[in-house]
Amino acid sequence: MLEPMFLESLELEISNPCNEHCVHCYRLCDKTKKGFLSAKDVENILDQVSSFRSEILNATITGGESLLNNEWREILNVIQRKKCRFSLFTNGSLLTQDDADFLTQFIDKGLKEVQLSLYALEPEIHDSITGLKGSCEKTKKAIEMLHARNIPVFVSCPAMQQNKNVLPNVMRWADKNGIGSCADLMIFGSSDYSGKNLSQRLSFEDLDSFFDKTMEDDGALSYVWGRCRGKPNLSNILFYGGAARNLCISGDGSIYPMIGWYECLGNIHENNLKEIFFSAPLLQKCRKIKVADFVECTNCNAIGYCSLCPIPHLNANKGELMKLDKQHCNYIHKVKELAEKRNYLLERKSEMKANVKEELYQFLKKEGGLVINNQIVLWFIQKKSKCNYSFSLEEILKELSSEKKILRDEKGAKAL
Repeated sequence: MLEPMFLESLELEISNPCNEHCVHCYRLCDKTKKGFLSAKDVENILDQVSSFRSEILNATITGGESLLNNEWREILNVIQRKKCRFSLFTNGSLLTQDDADFLTQFIDKGLKEVQLSLYALEPEIHDSITGLKGSCEKTKKAIEMLHARNIPVFVSCPAMQQNKNVLPNVMRWADKNGIGSCADLMIFGSSDYSGKNLSQRLSFEDLDSFFDKTMEDDGALSYVWGRCRGKPNLSNILFYGGAARNLCISGDGSIYPMIGWYECLGNIHENNLKEIFFSAPLLQKCRKIKVADFVECTNCNAIGYCSLCPIPHLNANKGELMKLDKQHCNYIHKVKELAEKRNYLLERKSEMKANVKEELYQFLKKEGGLVINNQIVLWFIQKKSKCNYSFSLEEILKELSSEKKILRDEKGAKAL
């Protein structure tokens, strides 16, 4: 018996134009350059899908640049009134204090997050990527305004040739300020199938260098490599799941399967959304293709690290449904290699740290009393040089103290 089909997500590109011209952008299709959805359009869209939407419909409000649409506030009000859970994507360059105040009304009332991209903390690097002078300071200020109002904000950090050496600083800045973030380490090919943005993609040598940076400060940024999710039952997973229960409506009213895949299914001004969702031949094909239909996926030992996103494969193969992008697959294998290397190094560090801690405890016991700090430091330096890891003496002493194994005063420490 077939499972009932419901619309689970709706992507609304409310503004086709953008005031930035990012060098890595994959949304380069000529079909998506002009047009704005009105609040009335959005209300009509949500009314049309009301009979076949899931109880919780996730709406993504994006562009182009969303805030170029003069009706963006009214659109959010419509979406909230129609009881959708929604995310707002913006580059933040147009966001004002008044806009940030306006967004506070949606906290805990449908707003999942406001997502912005910050490419570097250095204005000259960020602005060279966006092509808009002053955009770095404006985006950073927008993030700070939203965060100060407890609006859920998320920073996306795409990695590319122009920011590969400074991106870790963005991640550290976000972590320090308690702001959610992620680093996207692979640039998708452009949606016009030209691949003209791929010169920005990181090489495997770049990924190795980036790995070294993430392992600094006790692996503080090593979370970027993710974790293996295990091997799922691939026969139950749709390869084009992102399109199977989704619709993307662009600024001129064109209907597409999903953001970044601009094969036109119709237009809201001419076609019925229910008919498109259930009858469009392309969507019907997407609902039949399982991950297990790709022999490369069934035999892949890195599948647990793969997001199973179809966009890189489609854009690399000019929209062909049954072809994979070998470069993307190789990238997933590289991520697996670096994630496993991270795991090994962190486990090894943990073992070495435990050994040093126990040896320090025994050293203090052997001394039989107070040990002057300089003496401890000298001992620690000699031990540390043999294991080459970045934990500190203060860290070790603090742990021993918290475990009630030693007493400390201003002169040094002694074992209990």
